[in-house]
Amino acid sequence: MRRILVALLIFGIAGAASAAVNNIQVSGDITTQAITRDLSLGEVGEQDSEDFILTQVRLRFDADLTENVSAVVQLLNERLWGAENDTTSSTSTDVKLDLAYLVMKNMIYDPLTVTIGRQNLRFGRGLIVGDPDTDNVVDTNSGLATVADDLSLRKSFDAVRATLDYDPLVLDIIFAKVREGSTNIADDQNLYGVNAAYNLSDKTNLEGYFFVKDKDNVTINNGGSSSGIGMSNDRVYTIGLRGDTTAIDNLTLYGEYAYQFGKDYATAGTILARDAFAAQVGAVYAFQDKRNSQVGLEYTYLSGDSDSSDNDQTAWDPMFEDQRVGEIANLLFDNTNLQYIKLSAATDLREDITAGLDVYYLRLAKSYASTSLATSSPSPSFMDIASLSNFLSKDINCNCSILIEP
Repeated sequence: MRRILVALLIFGIAGAASAAVNNIQVSGDITTQAITRDLSLGEVGEQDSEDFILTQVRLRFDADLTENVSAVVQLLNERLWGAENDTTSSTSTDVKLDLAYLVMKNMIYDPLTVTIGRQNLRFGRGLIVGDPDTDNVVDTNSGLATVADDLSLRKSFDAVRATLDYDPLVLDIIFAKVREGSTNIADDQNLYGVNAAYNLSDKTNLEGYFFVKDKDNVTINNGGSSSGIGMSNDRVYTIGLRGDTTAIDNLTLYGEYAYQFGKDYATAGTILARDAFAAQVGAVYAFQDKRNSQVGLEYTYLSGDSDSSDNDQTAWDPMFEDQRVGEIANLLFDNTNLQYIKLSAATDLREDITAGLDVYYLRLAKSYASTSLATSSPSPSFMDIASLSNFLSKDINCNCSILIEP
């Protein structure tokens, strides 16, 4: 915390000394929510409900250092009310470094912009890349960890991003260090890839991408009879295409398809061939009335794996997704082995109050052959397979929310 304050002090002094030529902007937001959740799905040993109040504070500094170089620093605090009195939540009131990056335009030559440091990475609607922990998990350093992981605002990657702007084509090449692990053992997790966006017209956009989640695994047995440290390299290759258009008045159409391949080192000495896919299509209709009313419909399919005895892994890997499939469902399980239909509607009750209704119908993509969580990797979390199957086969998850916007 001291180091952050010292850095900000130096940053502020430097900005004040050169205020005549540089531009510094300060912004931020404060969000407070009272949450009540009913998690009763028949799980054994799980808490049925939870009630808490949380506050999230962000303070951001944007500075133009030169004509082509700018810097961004953002601080974040997320905490539950009263958590500082709990000895198990000693870090809940800490201020964290959420963003800290430099943007260098026209680097080497005009079309190239390089962004270096802790930054947000999000492509499309967040189906593949958007959150380093995925949307329903947050780092243990957050004050919301293990309680309200899915509500965290922490979305930043430690990354290098090179953007090549050849209008109407824009290429983004990224490398992110997601997990460092041990510095003397190759057990890191990295993300790298390329996203190509092309504007077919003012109303139609098309994007293609290739992303790799590269995870080094440390095994104890190395697949043999003798004990020792062995290494395996688990890579998830994801290639996909997405697009959206507003060519029809008041109607937005979008779609995305992605395919995954590579090797899944499930256990020591066991290698599965990855063969999974995801598809998403949707439409949003805006009525263009005084209340900005709109309705939407979306269908998503994320492949699953119903047979754990073969050598194929057909369950979709969520990668670094940042999509919310309803409030309760998103908290309970990961984005894999799932298909759902989403109906949404929103309207402005007045200038600063928007009411929205989201209704989800969810089902498993594949039935599980066993009640063991180990039958699928990645697997649903926080509940057993039998309860999950019953929940997704019979129930409708309805989320109704009212948003107050300043």
